[in-house]
Amino acid sequence: MKKTTAILLGTLIASSAALAQSNVLSRNAVGYIKRTVPAGGLDLMTVPFENMSGSENTVSSTFSTLVDGSQVSVWNAESQKYQTFQKAKGSWGNPGTNVLARGGALFVRSPLVSTQEVYLMGEVPDAATAPTTTVNVVSGLNLLGSGYPVSTSWTGTTLAATLPDGSQVSIWDGSSYVTIQKAKGNWGAAGNSLVIEPGAGFFVRSPVGAPTINWSESKPYQWP
Repeated sequence: MKKTTAILLGTLIASSAALAQSNVLSRNAVGYIKRTVPAGGLDLMTVPFENMSGSENTVSSTFSTLVDGSQVSVWNAESQKYQTFQKAKGSWGNPGTNVLARGGALFVRSPLVSTQEVYLMGEVPDAATAPTTTVNVVSGLNLLGSGYPVSTSWTGTTLAATLPDGSQVSIWDGSSYVTIQKAKGNWGAAGNSLVIEPGAGFFVRSPVGAPTINWSESKPYQWP
């Protein structure tokens, strides 16, 4: 995995790793995040934008430029299984209509012969389109992502505060996954330093038997 590039066009978002606070200066801002998927490798990503057509983000609409042989694996938290789709003859087929909800994450695999740049694009969520992002977090493994295109402190999220002791979070730090476990209501110093980068997915494992959490996160920037 390589460094993510996040660009917001027609606007300026100044994000803070600690506070993820931003001032955006125009309505209907459009942006993109560039992710690099190495040849034969994987990248865990999320789509934090609204579709500019007004419809839902899907596998086909989001990953139309990927080459044949590329794969997308979407995690079903309820069944605790992956659904994997492969592009062939320029099409994702019927599975390409699967909706990619903001706040969820997925794996993209590139064929051995091709390193690919993936551009996650769309309208920046605002107070009208998405004042909050809500995702169910179940007992077991969950693949998640920030619903907004800014850097976000893990312990600044409502999910980090709500998860029970024994829960784990795994976030890519640029070279490997860092896994932290919550104990005595605290994520510790290592957890406090974890940052969710724009477009990056992460893992959360909730203890067996823990109740489902309705994770609702408010838009972390002021505009509009």
